[in-house]
Amino acid sequence: MGREHLTGWKALQEQPWLLAVVVWLPPVLFVLLISIFQIGTPQSLPVGVVNLDHSHESYTVERQLDASPGLSLLRSYASTSAGADALQQSDILALVIIPENFGRDLRLSVSPTVTAFYNNQYLLSGKFINSSLISASMDLAARTGVGLKISHGQTAPEAITSAVPVRPQVTSLYNPNMSYARFLVTSISPALWQIIIVISTVLTLSWRLEKQTLPAALIERSKAITAALAPVSLLLWLQGLLMLLLFRLFLGWQPSGNIIWLLLGLALTIFSVQAMAILIVALVRDRVKAMSVSAAYLAPAFAFMGITFPRGDMNVIAWAWGGLMPSTHYIKLQVDIADHGASLPLIFNSLIALLLFLFVLPIALKLLPTKLDPKLAEQVS
Repeated sequence: MGREHLTGWKALQEQPWLLAVVVWLPPVLFVLLISIFQIGTPQSLPVGVVNLDHSHESYTVERQLDASPGLSLLRSYASTSAGADALQQSDILALVIIPENFGRDLRLSVSPTVTAFYNNQYLLSGKFINSSLISASMDLAARTGVGLKISHGQTAPEAITSAVPVRPQVTSLYNPNMSYARFLVTSISPALWQIIIVISTVLTLSWRLEKQTLPAALIERSKAITAALAPVSLLLWLQGLLMLLLFRLFLGWQPSGNIIWLLLGLALTIFSVQAMAILIVALVRDRVKAMSVSAAYLAPAFAFMGITFPRGDMNVIAWAWGGLMPSTHYIKLQVDIADHGASLPLIFNSLIALLLFLFVLPIALKLLPTKLDPKLAEQVS
């Protein structure tokens, strides 16, 4: 009885879960991510207030805070302790305390102090609340300051000039609308795509090793593994193209550089992740364990790729772990090409870094077992 020619197309026909992972699940997940962050910036973050003054001016402060797009005055508290309890229980994300005699001090130009506490453990919401509070306080200071100075005899232009604080305009160079959708989705999606690549590779490779014994010669092994993975790799590359297309359609993402290098980067990322997946299967020799090891290996991809925290400021372990994940080098390539319009000399290091992963392939292919136990596969099928 001759050996059956096992290809990736046959694996897709026989494994519904593999078909889902490489065909319809990625676009669903990409669209889901875009829909989650579609608003772009946080809105109506819950804020509490303790008003110890109850003057006209203090209620003006409350209205000013509530009018801020990023804030929503959820509740007023009778005492500071009640507001602190609500903040500690995460009922609110910030607490504003308006002191006694706030209105009187304001009319006497004594500059009363309004205190705000916010939970900075949630970095994104904390940063946004801080920005919204500063913006609201500056608007209020400008309006009340102008009124007071006019009442003291200054002309309107003089009052406006002296009362309105200098407000710096900060504009992001590559994200002018300061959209978190564009910032997060274009980074999270490649990290998610990388996990899809490793899952599909482990599933395909395990299927191949469970179906038929792998040849002993390295060249014959390479041909057998290539036949199994090539169709899956092609579909994953098309999923990468779809990911970039969705960025363009829904996030206004527009590459400034040569898109050809980015398409090459997508292909190299697929081959790099597949090389690492083959190595994992070769070392653990079990589909379930390979899945677990792959998940542990790639779980911190988003944290270590250098988007939310500079890689240069990471400790040695985090920096090295990030360097061992292909997504770290791909995302640098994507940012360099899309945002900086970088030419080949500037992206050369990222392309080389992705190519270096391919050096593990001969070792991984050599270490691969000739066959896997199909009984273990039933645990995840």
